[in-house]
Amino acid sequence: MNKRICLVGGEDVHKRISLSSYLKDAGFQVTILGTSSHKFPDYINYVPYNLVRNFSPVSDAKTLKWYKDYFSKNEFDVIHTFDTKPAFLLPIALKNTKTPITRTITGLGTIFMSNSLYSYTLRKVYYTLHRSIKHRVFSTIFQNFDDKDLYKSHHLITNKNYKLIFSSGIELKNITKTAKRNNTPFTFICVARLVYEKGIINLLEAARICKDKGHDFKILLVGPLEENSKRLNQEILNQYQDIVDILGSRNDVYDLLLSSDAFILPTFREGFARVLLEAAAVGLPMVATNVTGVREFARHEKEALLVEVKNSEALANAMIRLATDKNLANELAQNALKHVEKFSLENISKQYINIFNQAINHKT
Repeated sequence: MNKRICLVGGEDVHKRISLSSYLKDAGFQVTILGTSSHKFPDYINYVPYNLVRNFSPVSDAKTLKWYKDYFSKNEFDVIHTFDTKPAFLLPIALKNTKTPITRTITGLGTIFMSNSLYSYTLRKVYYTLHRSIKHRVFSTIFQNFDDKDLYKSHHLITNKNYKLIFSSGIELKNITKTAKRNNTPFTFICVARLVYEKGIINLLEAARICKDKGHDFKILLVGPLEENSKRLNQEILNQYQDIVDILGSRNDVYDLLLSSDAFILPTFREGFARVLLEAAAVGLPMVATNVTGVREFARHEKEALLVEVKNSEALANAMIRLATDKNLANELAQNALKHVEKFSLENISKQYINIFNQAINHKT
């Protein structure tokens, strides 16, 4: 008899389709709850629901009620969450039930990077909610050491109910080509949500510095603009259109990676920078910041050149070094191709399946 698992997330739950394939092969019947509009394969029972990403007490109350109603009518052997909100909303909703709950902390979000009073207040609420359900969760999976240490220091988990699994994995079987890396001009690509915390301003400034130093690089910036503030907005982006190709959201990211020479990610912090796995898997050398969620994969002068966060000058110098030292670029690219094998979805899924089986067996 198949084991019934429910994966709960938000707008990017379609990224769990590949994992679901491994779960199916391991004898799991998979249901996914989310807000994605993607098409799911027939072996997944996909159930859409309403989840608001930002702080919204009214919407959150409705989501809590929805969880309670849904899981009172649908039984599972284990439930796993992948998103920030479900990580605490679902255990709250099911606090008085017994189905094992596991969860992946994929990142901490903007409220942990801001020093504003609003963010400080939200952090206090976040801590309180997580403390209230820490004994209800069978296992919390972290993708980096710093997130785990933060949860432990604020007593959001017990001393035993957590694991470390670096990344959600990447399906290497689907990646059959590597980048030729022979462009003139040398082409950098950055794929990210365009928000201040991704270091977008630093990338734009670094591009200008490279240009001023006489380096005519092609720089592709791929991703949706998700901020309209004094720090980052469309008007600011427009000021750099002469030196950066701002492409917006694209459906051909894989092809764009293949047609580039190097990847760049100047982020302030990540849960785990999955996009680095995608760049490494096509053999791109990388420039990135030495921050949580990056250094769990990319090592300085092994797979990437790592620079100080929020330092546009250092970022520009690393870009110039990589673009002008072909031997270094080749070495980083080869190292990245080899290193990414450790993060294959085949390896990662085995670790997840082991945890899910532990949770089910513990229940019985």
